Formats: sequence, C-alpha cells, structure tokens
Amino acid sequence: MAAELYVVRHHGAWRIRVNGKHHGEYDSRLLAINAAVTEAKAAGPGARVFSTGIVSQFSREWQSSEGPDPLSL
Repeated sequence: MAAELYVVRHHGAWRIRVNGKHHGEYDSRLLAINAAVTEAKAAGPGARVFSTGIVSQFSREWQSSEGPDPLSL
C-alpha cells in the first residue's frame, strides 16, 4: 500500500501524520508540507501528501508520479 502523509495542525504546531501517529513540529504549514514531500519521496512510488485547509478538509499537495516539488522554498 502506498504511503499517505497528512500535514495537520496538532497541539499548536504543524505536524506530519502517518498511520495515525504524529511526528515533527513545524512553524508553518509550508515547512511541514516540504518535510512531508521529502519523506514521501523516500517512501517510494505512489506516496501522497495531503494537508488540511482552512475548513479542515484535506487537499492533495503532492503525489510521487508528479514532476518537481510544487512547493519549494
């Protein structure tokens, strides 16, 4: 099964959730997304990154079959 990483606001910080467990602590959503994309690349084909929006709905930010990172610093 392909890895799915979720960037969420949890206990006052942006974190990455994988398989129901949170890790990392990022000051901004963008930093957390970039970290999640790095992890997703290491996870292999089919990995996807999602993040929460303003109304707590998830939107896809990156998928391994896509080209360059959509959100580079």
